[in-house]
Amino acid sequence: MKSMKLSAIVLGLAAASAFAQAAPTAAPAAQPADSAKTEAAQPAEQPAEQPAAAPATDSATVAAPKAEEPKTEVATEAKAEEPKAEEKVEAPAEKAKTEEVAKADESKPVEASLIDRLNISKADPAPESKKAMEFKISGQAEFDTYVNWKNDSEQDFYHTFWSTVDLDFQVKFNDQWSAQVEIEADGEGSMPSLHYNGAFIQFQPNENLAFKLGDLTYSEGAFNYYGYIDPAENAAGMVEHDVRGLEVDFYGLQFGIGLTRSETDYTCDHQNYDMNGNPYPKDNVCRSFDIHGAYQFDIAGQMLRPYVHYQNWQEGEENIFHAGLDAALEFGPFAIHAVYGLHKDNITNSQPDMTHTFLAEPTFKVANVSIKGGFFYAYINEDDGNPTVHEPEIPEYMFAYGEGDIKFNEVITLGLVGELHTNSLSENTDLGTLNFGLRSYFTPVDGLEVTAFAMGILPMGDDWEKEDHAFNVSTEDYGEDLNLKFGIEAVFSF
Repeated sequence: MKSMKLSAIVLGLAAASAFAQAAPTAAPAAQPADSAKTEAAQPAEQPAEQPAAAPATDSATVAAPKAEEPKTEVATEAKAEEPKAEEKVEAPAEKAKTEEVAKADESKPVEASLIDRLNISKADPAPESKKAMEFKISGQAEFDTYVNWKNDSEQDFYHTFWSTVDLDFQVKFNDQWSAQVEIEADGEGSMPSLHYNGAFIQFQPNENLAFKLGDLTYSEGAFNYYGYIDPAENAAGMVEHDVRGLEVDFYGLQFGIGLTRSETDYTCDHQNYDMNGNPYPKDNVCRSFDIHGAYQFDIAGQMLRPYVHYQNWQEGEENIFHAGLDAALEFGPFAIHAVYGLHKDNITNSQPDMTHTFLAEPTFKVANVSIKGGFFYAYINEDDGNPTVHEPEIPEYMFAYGEGDIKFNEVITLGLVGELHTNSLSENTDLGTLNFGLRSYFTPVDGLEVTAFAMGILPMGDDWEKEDHAFNVSTEDYGEDLNLKFGIEAVFSF
């Protein structure tokens, strides 16, 4: 029993001695004192990055030389991985803290000076809407020259000029607000006077809704025929009416209401007597107004546009009413423009004056050949021969025309024309003419077109010989002799 206890004691002492020898080798880096001794033992001239010589050891280390070698290698590797003394490596936690402090310093508001807060020395910045403003100028210019020759006893040449300039100034404030102003010079001669022709502002919140405020112009059922193409002068539906008011456009519906502008206001257009010969009151001021409505159907490339227009002068029974339908239909190479117009004067009268107009203008085009024509007729039930009392918008009660064109290239087109005209608003007169000739179209670039023509005009009818025939002529007095007419019309757009 005692021998067993003695053996156990001997084994315990041996294990303790072995553990004591192995402990310094297992964790050399954990002894800061040994590390300090190692650095102190380095020579002064030796660079810091080179490994130091093995340090002196105690008696226990000498007794176990093989255990010293791992200690030296571990210490050397740990020494090599140590950063330089001048390079400071921040811990991740310290680095994050430094970045947070920098951000806080940036976000901290800087206290402005009193002058900056009162905005004394600085100009106000321009609003964003003004910075995005767009400005555009567009328009059209036309200069025409006409030469007439009549085969009468004199056989002289006569020439006339017509000049037109139309300028539109457009301003786009942003995607919803815009404005436009137009100035125009149009008339006979080479120097027509330039005048203001209207301005309006527009608010368009989306593509299907728009509001306009200002000077508005309405016309319906214009002719395609080149002789009556200007809707300010002639139209099968209604010539231009100028108002100053408000317009709403909503999904093809157009509705406008406003005060008649002086150029088309019968009550202030320098007239002293009404249609019955009665004088106007002394306070003759403008007092008429207009209401216009139209709806345009666009279905599969076909257009139908019914319209109504009412103008009232507040002078007894004085008023005008227009209504009708304007259509543009297309079927492959064939297309047609058709208009029906109803014109009424004095609609509050028990028997108002009334005129019905019908227009059909077909076109046919195949390859470089095109044929176009037209037929117009007006049924007028007035004794004085005028379709409307205040605006003779209808040029004659009937005419027909046809033109065949050959397009040789993108620049030159030649056409042959034949026309038949009544030249009067009264069916009781015989003042017809047969017109025939050539037309050429020169378009060297987009936006520029020069048209030249030579026409022969042959009068037909016995009323040309009467001395008072000019009273019934609504177009041009050709007389009873053959007329020749030449012309050049140059138009460019920009």
